[in-house]
Amino acid sequence: MKRRDFLTRGTALLCAAPALAQGPAAETAPRLAAIDWGAAEALIALGIRPVAISDSHYFASRMPFDLPAGIADIGPFWEINLEYLSRLAPDLILAPASALVMTPRIVEIAPVQIIPEEAGTDRLDLAARLAAEMAKIAVLPADAAPRLIEDTRNTIAAHRQRLAGKGAVLVAVPDVSGRLFTVYGRASLPDAVLLRLGLRNAWEGPANANGTFRTGIEPLLEMTDINLLLVEIASMRPRVERALTQSALWQALPAIREGRFGWIEDFYPPGGLLSARHLANVIADRLGAA
Repeated sequence: MKRRDFLTRGTALLCAAPALAQGPAAETAPRLAAIDWGAAEALIALGIRPVAISDSHYFASRMPFDLPAGIADIGPFWEINLEYLSRLAPDLILAPASALVMTPRIVEIAPVQIIPEEAGTDRLDLAARLAAEMAKIAVLPADAAPRLIEDTRNTIAAHRQRLAGKGAVLVAVPDVSGRLFTVYGRASLPDAVLLRLGLRNAWEGPANANGTFRTGIEPLLEMTDINLLLVEIASMRPRVERALTQSALWQALPAIREGRFGWIEDFYPPGGLLSARHLANVIADRLGAA
């Protein structure tokens, strides 16, 4: 059985993207183009298919669900294909403020709704607020966002008792050298999920406003009782695994020696409610089997 199959077998139903909205609400929903990935994830979680997503192929590779058919790829946020976007004729473009700096001409195609790039706040609360805002923009019933938020909270809460006493967890993204790691601390999505699972985030050191910090491998050597989860970036994983296999420091980590290590596939750390739900499921599968 493949590792991916093992990790997802028990939680596939919880991670599946919702069915697309049907009926009058879907017929009257505006045509939305999402340059902001958080907005795109929230729409799909609510059952709304955007007409376009920036860099949708890469977006799909980082998300824990299959992308609904028929979504156009309008290029990366720093180089939007304006001609293609214009032909799609969206009613509204959902974009971070940085997109207006990179591609200011998107305002000539359709009205732009700026998605705030909030930092230093609880990422699950932020994801819930964004879902509520997307539900309003998509003209969904008043209970659409509350149901999604409650389902996410219930999924995470269902794992909490099972994980009692499982210790600390470090979530990190390794670079291709195997010597540097981006770790997730306060104000990150992994931190918010761990808090609600009743687990301690092993990274208690400094973090920027987005909840991340770049560190060498040395501080990890001092973490003797942690569970280590690495975020997979599929295109990089073969090189990363080769580098880690050849690293004596990596092999010396207590978590590696004692088998308290795993990968998180299909995960975007700055993601929203579906990403949070997926992370909780992976942590529960990994630690619950330990």
